[in-house]
Amino acid sequence: MARRGFQQGTLFQRGTRRRLWVARWWEDVIQVDGTLGRLRRSEVIGTVAEFPTRRKAMQVLSQKLRAINRGDAQPQSVRTFGDFVKNDWMPVVLPTLKFATQKHYRYMLDVHLIPAFGKSPLRDLTRGDLQGFLGRKLNSGLSWETVHHFKCGLSKILGAAEEWGCVTENVALKTKLPRRQYGTERIVLTPVQVQMLADGLREPVRSFTLLLVLTGLRVGELLALRWGSVDLKARLLRVVETVYDGHFDKPKTKRGMRTIPIGAETAEILTVLRPTAVDARSLIFAKSDQTPLDRWNLLRKHLKPAAKKLGLPGVTWHLLRHSRWRRYSNRNYAGTIGALHTGDHARDLFARDTGRTTSRS
Repeated sequence: MARRGFQQGTLFQRGTRRRLWVARWWEDVIQVDGTLGRLRRSEVIGTVAEFPTRRKAMQVLSQKLRAINRGDAQPQSVRTFGDFVKNDWMPVVLPTLKFATQKHYRYMLDVHLIPAFGKSPLRDLTRGDLQGFLGRKLNSGLSWETVHHFKCGLSKILGAAEEWGCVTENVALKTKLPRRQYGTERIVLTPVQVQMLADGLREPVRSFTLLLVLTGLRVGELLALRWGSVDLKARLLRVVETVYDGHFDKPKTKRGMRTIPIGAETAEILTVLRPTAVDARSLIFAKSDQTPLDRWNLLRKHLKPAAKKLGLPGVTWHLLRHSRWRRYSNRNYAGTIGALHTGDHARDLFARDTGRTTSRS
């Protein structure tokens, strides 16, 4: 509990060309070891132009000291942002996230957040500090989506700091981003381009590419697909897991756990790939040691070189997943392909078109 006691604080001017009012006062803090301590705080409350008289400046200072003098102020931690992230947040919160999300947070912290706020005390971070950081990142040319990830990351970290009593509020929640500016319409490959691209690839990359387009699975879902999840007779495919850099996990979203119908061309490709002796736990696309293929090696060494020869820049696994290919022998399957791209509502659309039902796992 904060110490009770009245204080007026001190006030003085600083600067030559731009005169500033600087206030100082004592406040209770939580030391690094968790004990209660007292610290003298210094803060600029405004310019002399804003508050031309000492009396007006003192009124602002009195407002800042009101909670302390009433005994309502809660002690805040003197720990820095970097110390809190390294010793508290990363050991406790980071392991609870998906592997791919953990990797993203590590990059975001090491490259952007820690260099910007690592040495700043948590209690001194303000909405203006965070807002300025986000604005600078946008002005540097980073995309709106990337800067939005920074905002969410800061909010998650400072939210934990608030929950654990290190700060009294999560100032990241008060930050704003400008309205999102959408780019040009997404470019997708035509059926002819997909076929030309596939013809320029060797197996198993050729089949992998075609299945990505035909099924609309995410690249991690297709790399994690096992023979036990494929029913060629019923022409159904169950998505139950994904893989990222060799780490298996559940699909990205709750709707990602789904059962989808497959068309004749998809069934034909899987029939050719299917070994004589099938192990239900075996991956459809695997290395000789039965570990999953590396999405980045497939992209850099196979897909991009083949696309470059055809004059198709910017081809990625994500682009292929969203490329609509309407050469389906099964008319009803074509009616559900839009939903299958995102893993949403595939069961409902398929039932409407065929009268059959599928189940989500």
